[in-house]
Amino acid sequence: MGVQWMSFFTRISLVVPFWIVSVTVAAEGASRVKPLNIGAEKVLFVDPQFLANSEGVRLTLHAPRKTGEHLVVSEHPWENATLGWFSVLKEGDKFRMWYECYDVSGWPTDDDTSFCYAESDDGIHWTKPKLGMFSYQGRTDNNILFRMIGEGKSRSRVHGNGVFLDPTAPPERRYKCVSQGLFQGIGNRPYYVAGMTSPDGLKWTRQPEPICPVFADSQYSGFWDPAQQKYLLFGRVGGRGRALGRSISGQWGQFSALSLVLQTDENHPSDSDLYNPACIAYPGGSRLYLMLPSLYQHKPDTLDIQLAVSRDTEHWTWPDRETPLIPLGKRGEFDSGSLYAANGCVEVGDELWFYYSGSPLKHEEANLEQLAIPANRRIFSRAIAQRDRLVSVTADAGRGIVQTPLIQFRGGLLIVNAVTRAGGMVRVGLLDADGTPIPGHGIEDCRVLMGDRPAATVSWTDGSDVSKWSERPIRLQFELQDADLYGFVFKNP
Repeated sequence: MGVQWMSFFTRISLVVPFWIVSVTVAAEGASRVKPLNIGAEKVLFVDPQFLANSEGVRLTLHAPRKTGEHLVVSEHPWENATLGWFSVLKEGDKFRMWYECYDVSGWPTDDDTSFCYAESDDGIHWTKPKLGMFSYQGRTDNNILFRMIGEGKSRSRVHGNGVFLDPTAPPERRYKCVSQGLFQGIGNRPYYVAGMTSPDGLKWTRQPEPICPVFADSQYSGFWDPAQQKYLLFGRVGGRGRALGRSISGQWGQFSALSLVLQTDENHPSDSDLYNPACIAYPGGSRLYLMLPSLYQHKPDTLDIQLAVSRDTEHWTWPDRETPLIPLGKRGEFDSGSLYAANGCVEVGDELWFYYSGSPLKHEEANLEQLAIPANRRIFSRAIAQRDRLVSVTADAGRGIVQTPLIQFRGGLLIVNAVTRAGGMVRVGLLDADGTPIPGHGIEDCRVLMGDRPAATVSWTDGSDVSKWSERPIRLQFELQDADLYGFVFKNP
């Protein structure tokens, strides 16, 4: 799936960047492109955005390492059918989890679901505190927050939760949750997207009206996006089979209907579609968004976890359709049949932790008779990726070339994130606005980069200082051989 040569003008018609780009056509018919003002922001090669011209390279997904851990398992009577959707946040030194679980009693009714809480000091060893908040079978020594929430005809379970912290909200509403909710008497279907708020993540209040007027099913994701200064909501919509949509609003609780933003295409396996969005803003300050949907393949009846990326939350691409972000386990393993990503990705040191749930049961096998067997119940685990190394531009033994569109940066040093294999190398050249190598800073002048270099300072025959071209339009040209190029950033010395 090599990335072929293409002009920047052609490329921009395919992927709309998050930096505003304007194109003006001169009288002679030549086009002048306003540079992408990246400033000192980190740029990751995850999509065609920064591949204005390329040859002999491809985008490669580097799947996180599955730990195989059984972090949270069914161990209490209220969990004796299975665990369900869940969300994970890291707040200070504390890891917090909200999850749904189902018990055999009353299955499958709205009152078979408990909304529960767990916490951890390290994100690995989880405890289920005895909260004393809900009486289950006459006892309150459990971690249940509630089973039904709301009033009257809007009282129901929580299903498909997406919990997030809202930095703009007053203290009493700083925790928010989006999910499926029951709202009878509103339209021709009973379930719509519901919202909840909480001061502490334990005591929740459901809003009396739906926050989005669409039929609700599966998991929902929501968060406040500081880049757009708006709330975002993601969930299921119609499209090619099951597909995923987005709504954006400046005010919490007032979302318009979801608009289609992601679905399978002709390059995916036939007869497949998408489940939950599990959408997050990329941790670490880069203006990037990840969606971790489960790809449901109908014929094998399985679900694994894929990766889609966006720079504006509206236009999404698949960096590497052939490689799952989190693949199914081998036959006989706890996650061999179906996988769902949690809402939330946690940054720990130089790692990203992706939490997910796995079951040996395939999609159509998840009935009560099968779930009553303890070995079939869903288990929460995690997969670990190195920060800023989920996707790369990859070149094999042959020479690969990548040229960025016109950019405008701020800083005095160029820092590159790359890995080379035996005999491999990376070199970088600076080009002026016309595409001419800048004397002394061309590829031929660059000192070769080799090895595992997460933050390599690029230098040329006359040094590493690039401050002379700060705030001026340039292009970068990379030469790769047996190498993975993940990204770059400009910094001050």
